[in-house]
Amino acid sequence: MIGFITDIQTAQAVIDGIRNAQESRGLPYYWTTGSYPIYTGTHAGKVFLPFDDEIMATNLRKGLTPVDFPEFEQLVVSLGGLDARIDLAPQAIINPNASTF
Repeated sequence: MIGFITDIQTAQAVIDGIRNAQESRGLPYYWTTGSYPIYTGTHAGKVFLPFDDEIMATNLRKGLTPVDFPEFEQLVVSLGGLDARIDLAPQAIINPNASTF
């Protein structure tokens, strides 16, 4: 999984920024990257924001993608820029204490 590793406060600020970018234009809050706590590995205790090239190309409305919003660059810079993305093993976001059925 490609995305950003950050702390909970920065992750929440980015998610809030995505919401604000939509609502400030009179749009419903209908899209977000989501965020996931990291349970294991070298980034345990941090938060993962998925953000691969496919997510950047998501058709949101009328051909607009997340990259087309003016806020995009500011939010990505707050995460260290696109070069700060890493490839995280999916197992890292699975809570080892979660019950299984």
